[in-house]
Amino acid sequence: MRQLDKDLETYRSLLDTPTEFRGGFGWTTVAGIFFCGLVMLPGSIYLGLMTGGSLGSAASWVTLILFAQIARRAMKTMRRQELVVLLHAATIMIAANAMFPGGPFGGFVYRAFLVTSEAARDAGMTNSFPTWFVPHPDSDAILNRKFFHSDWMVPIGIAVFVIVLGLISRYTLGYFFFRVTSDIEKLPFPMAPISAQGVMALEEMDEKPGAGRKSSKWRLFSLGAVLGISFGAVQVGVPAITSLVLGKPVYLIPQPFLDTTTWTEAILPATPTGVALDIGIIMIGLVLPFWAIVGTFIAISLTLVLNPLLHHFGVLTHWQPGMNTINTAFSNNVDFWLSFGIGAGLGIAAVSIYSTARDVIRMVREGKTRKNEAGEEALGKKGRGDYPLWIALSAYAVASTGIVLLCHRIVPQIPLPFLLIFSYVYNPFISFVRERPAARHRRAGRRRPVRQGVVVHPVGREGRRHLAGADPDRKLRRHGAVVPGE
Repeated sequence: MRQLDKDLETYRSLLDTPTEFRGGFGWTTVAGIFFCGLVMLPGSIYLGLMTGGSLGSAASWVTLILFAQIARRAMKTMRRQELVVLLHAATIMIAANAMFPGGPFGGFVYRAFLVTSEAARDAGMTNSFPTWFVPHPDSDAILNRKFFHSDWMVPIGIAVFVIVLGLISRYTLGYFFFRVTSDIEKLPFPMAPISAQGVMALEEMDEKPGAGRKSSKWRLFSLGAVLGISFGAVQVGVPAITSLVLGKPVYLIPQPFLDTTTWTEAILPATPTGVALDIGIIMIGLVLPFWAIVGTFIAISLTLVLNPLLHHFGVLTHWQPGMNTINTAFSNNVDFWLSFGIGAGLGIAAVSIYSTARDVIRMVREGKTRKNEAGEEALGKKGRGDYPLWIALSAYAVASTGIVLLCHRIVPQIPLPFLLIFSYVYNPFISFVRERPAARHRRAGRRRPVRQGVVVHPVGREGRRHLAGADPDRKLRRHGAVVPGE
């Protein structure tokens, strides 16, 4: 326990707590948003359609570096606050590609493919998709591949409506739990200092030689950029160039991962062993807390042992020899690991609630002797832009009401009480369960087994027909990382 507390203190001490806050939004941020939308987002969409990946944080940092260099050439200096706000704005713009490889409309391309696919025809579901999800297969919008068609207006309108309400929920309920985990529990968020120190490295470029504040941040930042460019040139550049010259891309690094499941099925039956050859995963492993890495290693090792045993005792019944990594992971999820994840999530929830309640009680007791400090924590940091928590919860309630009404309108088979409980009780609860462990050990591509398992089953047979358009392998293809047992 002492070692764990020591690790947490190490991450808390990476950056000093700011004593004052200043605004950073301006015309530079607006220009950065337009730049990302017109230049970076199309590139990210192309990469998603080509490799299943995304530019992700690379596009955000390229935007930040470019604008910092333009400011230097104009004999101006961008303040740290301006750099942080610009980085966040660029990240939000690129996040538009996170919905589906290929951008916000990539999902609609997939729906148009799904409704006329052989899989849908073989399952007898060609005419089972509702028109609010995708136009009818005989529609002119599908036959002639037209997005600018009246039959697409309802699916696109619903998607835009959900995205807007999702942003409201993110910046209200997410803000509420940020205040809980950051201001009250003071959790470390181990990945947060990486972005912050990257911004500080860019700020150091404008410091005059001999100022006495130079550090190794800029050198390390440059080293990381060179490593990333070199890896990206091999991973994406070689296939892109060879596809133009040879007519067929040559992949020196398998995309999106190296599928070794069929090679190891004789030794490890029913065990997905796909390997993601991504240097970014290695870099994240160098940053995360030591015991988080140890726990992940132990979990993967146990899975390599448990999956063959579960298959031997008849638990993993859907797996068949010859299945690749994605199909093996999905069948195992259905047979066992989905329900296991639900139980693990409930256990984490119990621990999180107990720990948060303990911290709140401790702060209340300390507040009796430090009333000023306690009052400051309750109202937020002065100058940070905090607003009352009741406004955040009220806005989330309004957004959730919109989602409930929409779901009840398009899928009336789902009981209204279930939607209300899910939106006002379960979703905040599970969001807190996700946020608190993430605040301790933030990592990319974390899964949400509890929500997935609990939401799908109560819908019923008719509801599952409506949900048939969901692609269970989308996340595996997009991230290219498959953890055994998932």
